[in-house]
Amino acid sequence: QQEGTALYLAANGCQVTAVEEHPDVVEKVLAAAGVVGLTSRVNGCSTGLGAWYPDAPLHAVVCSPVAFERLSPSERERVIEILKSATLDGGVHLVQTLVAGHTAVELEELRQRYRGWDISIVRDESASRTFLARKNVA
Repeated sequence: QQEGTALYLAANGCQVTAVEEHPDVVEKVLAAAGVVGLTSRVNGCSTGLGAWYPDAPLHAVVCSPVAFERLSPSERERVIEILKSATLDGGVHLVQTLVAGHTAVELEELRQRYRGWDISIVRDESASRTFLARKNVA
């Protein structure tokens, strides 16, 4: 799943950074990028989301439920605020909130954290839910 989203964004002109504590997951994303010739658009960082800080403005952020599960509520708040502030006007954040019955962040918490952004909930045929927030253009 992670490599599919990363490759889609990279193929559509985005610079992608895969951030994950487990090096094997980052390596899998980088290897998939190499297979399709997108190595120059995909970077990897083997660290937790709580220890990572973006070094360039962001157009999109995509997070799985696992990305937040090891963070306390205050750490989640700090990480989300950092990601929001680094995101350009019109940028989007996608947070998979329910995948295969696994929930790490509740929708209500996300609604509160993204107050002032355009918010929607996307459901797919497998009953997964994705929280989508678009930063308003100033």
